[in-house]
Amino acid sequence: MLDRSLVIVGLVFTSITSLLVGLAPSNQQSEVATIQLTPFVQSVALEVVNAKELAPEEAPTPKGVPKDPTKRCPQWEAKFREYGLPVVAFSYISWRESRCNERAWNRFKNADHSTDLGLVQINSSWRTVTRNICGTGIKGLFNVDCNLSVAKYLYDNGGLRHWSL
Repeated sequence: MLDRSLVIVGLVFTSITSLLVGLAPSNQQSEVATIQLTPFVQSVALEVVNAKELAPEEAPTPKGVPKDPTKRCPQWEAKFREYGLPVVAFSYISWRESRCNERAWNRFKNADHSTDLGLVQINSSWRTVTRNICGTGIKGLFNVDCNLSVAKYLYDNGGLRHWSL
């Protein structure tokens, strides 16, 4: 916990320093600003940090994601990180939806007769988004990079609600 606190305080300090340097007129000599963080300021800075500011793999485990490590797809976690997706949540989603199989295809199990495709089971109703992002038809979702690109779009535009956690 202490290491994480020091990192957060360091990030806050770096942000404040960057802000002060950015405000200095570019035609004048730079001056060094000394900032002393009192214990009060440090505690306030720690309170300001929330889950959205944390790296995806550091974000708290979302409600609905079991802590059981056997319900994960560790072989895909580097890819989730690469795409900026919350690692623990998407590792579980991949296990629950496709059992870690990027070629999984849920055919006509949905009430509206849509299908779910790929590692994180993107619904076929996202056909236009898939075409715009991947330049392919819906079966392009069997490609893990296309699947995670569309997942990132969905996550950025609605969060985890697309996967009913």
